Amino acid sequence: MLQGKKIVLKILEKRHLRQLRFLRNQPQTNYYLTSIVPISEAKQQVWFKKISLDETKMYFAIEDYHKKFLGIVRCDEWDKINRSIRVGIDIVPELRRQGIATEAYELLFKYLFRDLGIHRVWLLVADFNQPAYALYQKLGFKLEGKQREALYRDNKFHHYLMMSLLKSEYEKRYCSRS
Repeated sequence: MLQGKKIVLKILEKRHLRQLRFLRNQPQTNYYLTSIVPISEAKQQVWFKKISLDETKMYFAIEDYHKKFLGIVRCDEWDKINRSIRVGIDIVPELRRQGIATEAYELLFKYLFRDLGIHRVWLLVADFNQPAYALYQKLGFKLEGKQREALYRDNKFHHYLMMSLLKSEYEKRYCSRS
């Protein structure tokens, strides 16, 4: 468990699945994800079992101190040799733009860089997702490149933008504050 000022990151458990499925199936969430296909409870159970056994993945539920579900943080494609990991976040739509993602990422960075020895945290963001892109820039992520026309929405193709944050950039930005 990772504790912040207003939130807690807890390893994703079965008790979170119903709320996670509801979040994932909402158009305001899945529009920005690779797949917009709704997931059923049965498919989610299979997915949960699979990720629970996969050592290259870590999923955290974001909760407040009253155990209210606020969203999810995804960590996957953990490359332990090259010390790189991909991250992503989904916040309950009505709770967005309240600082939850910022606090969640800051907790996560501390854990990944300081405790796990990660060197590079990276992500993909849809080129039309300006609020997320602005957040990632604010957090110190740098644009690396793009996956051209990798996402199909609204009858046209869009790019996925690849961004990353290196441990040295994290330390310069975050450790000089503490």
